[in-house]
Amino acid sequence: MSRTGTRRWPAAHAHPILATMEALGTRRIRFRRTFHGGSFVVAIELVLLVAVVAIASGLGRAGGGGAEPSDRPSASPIVTPSPSPTPIPSPTPIPSPTPTPTPTPTPAPAPTPSPARPPLPVCFYGDLPTEHDAYADWSFTLLDTIHRLPSTYYPADLVDTSAAGLNGGYRVRALVLADLAAMAQAARAAGTPFELVSAFRSYANQQATFARWVRVGGYDAALRTSARAGHSEHQLGTAIDVSTPGGPRPWEYRDWATTPAGAWMAEHAWQFGFVMSYPRDSFAPTCYDYEPWHYRYVGRDPAAAIRASGLTPREFLWGLQ
Repeated sequence: MSRTGTRRWPAAHAHPILATMEALGTRRIRFRRTFHGGSFVVAIELVLLVAVVAIASGLGRAGGGGAEPSDRPSASPIVTPSPSPTPIPSPTPIPSPTPTPTPTPTPAPAPTPSPARPPLPVCFYGDLPTEHDAYADWSFTLLDTIHRLPSTYYPADLVDTSAAGLNGGYRVRALVLADLAAMAQAARAAGTPFELVSAFRSYANQQATFARWVRVGGYDAALRTSARAGHSEHQLGTAIDVSTPGGPRPWEYRDWATTPAGAWMAEHAWQFGFVMSYPRDSFAPTCYDYEPWHYRYVGRDPAAAIRASGLTPREFLWGLQ
């Protein structure tokens, strides 16, 4: 306590109690100034001190983090509301895949056909070399009143027709022989045998033949019934003229196709690779009169195709040139 009777306290920041007392010091001085009795002043200070201690004690309990439990009701804990469960979204339906349409294949372009051969011309007489004059082209070599073989065309594989079981003295190419023999045998088996009256003719032989027909009926008539040299299918070595054994020449019949042998040939020759070159009523497409005795060997498959086509051999071969 100082000279003036005022007690000195430690700095206010030393302890919260002291700070509280320091804050109350002004009131203490006021009381002292009012009451001058010494004992009364002491009593007042004691009372104040007790009050301050009580207050400080309460402040200590309030400020300490780990103090004893207080009788004061503890604050209700802050209840953190549980988050509402996040709703599980309904699964988004997976759309069915739209089927990819199968593209319509673009058709491949058809090959451009070769320019079509001009249609058969009206009958006239020319001397154009045929387009296929090799010996290997015998099946589709075109010979008519316009197209011809060279005079040197002479097959080297000619054989006598007696090798086919027929009358001899005529020749055909060896490649004809097997089917010719089969046809002759089939005709005999059917009771309608035939015989040969002509086969291969060279260029020179055909010159003589045509000249003979000119003498018989004149040039114009000969053109309808006989071929000029180079234009005859006989020069190929694959054509034959047939007739009834022991009978007259076939052109001497009114219609040799009406005889048993002639009818059988007209019906069955194609099955063995032979076709009638100049059918009935076919002058316009063939430029020759009807010759039911003249057959050309083209092979079995080509003969079947020609028959199925309904065309004459010349019309069919024209389309192959």
